Amino acid sequence: MNLRIFALTLVASSTALNAGVSFFTEDFEGGANGWLEGTFTAPTEFATGALDGSAYISTDADLNSAGMFGLSVLRGEDAFDASGDAFVGNYLTSGITNISFDFRHHAGIDLNIALRVATSGNTPGFAVEQPSLISSGQWVHLEYELSPLNPLWTPEGGGPGFDPFAFFASVMESVGNIQVSVDRPDGLTDPFVVDFDFDNIAITPAPSAIALLGLGGLAVSRRRRA
Repeated sequence: MNLRIFALTLVASSTALNAGVSFFTEDFEGGANGWLEGTFTAPTEFATGALDGSAYISTDADLNSAGMFGLSVLRGEDAFDASGDAFVGNYLTSGITNISFDFRHHAGIDLNIALRVATSGNTPGFAVEQPSLISSGQWVHLEYELSPLNPLWTPEGGGPGFDPFAFFASVMESVGNIQVSVDRPDGLTDPFVVDFDFDNIAITPAPSAIALLGLGGLAVSRRRRA
């Protein structure tokens, strides 16, 4: 069978079984909308001051409490109906390949900011890192490519016979949790509470049907942050 026809058949079949998700951006104009701090408490809401001048939310966390896999500072989870579960569903059938958001921190030092994507049960999951540290005190737009071919992608699993493509598909077919985490700064030994600001959290579909077919093929061909 022609590979492209086979991939199209797979996507069509999968769509019938699992609802996809649509492009969506949470702008927090109506409040936190179910998003929580890493400690499962409500974030602080601001009506203005984001990168585009609009509303945003702010969390805080003591980075001295971060473990070897970092510390979650924002949670958008199915269990708490974040954004009305607009982020929950099958990303493969919809060709979702990217998660992005506007971000600012106030640590006074550069920090590593990672994204964690997991199922509603919080496992399996994977993390995606940024290619460089993020400076303090200024808004930036961060993007994370969801792909097992991304060298910054880290699955929460491994061992003999591990298939990264099948693992990736198992998460992407039933996304339920999106978390932002921060690594512990080197040499930190004392309490270090930092504010983190967020706006315009978005899931973005692939720009063409070709990319959608490619993701569908992954489903057949085949860090860790809690």
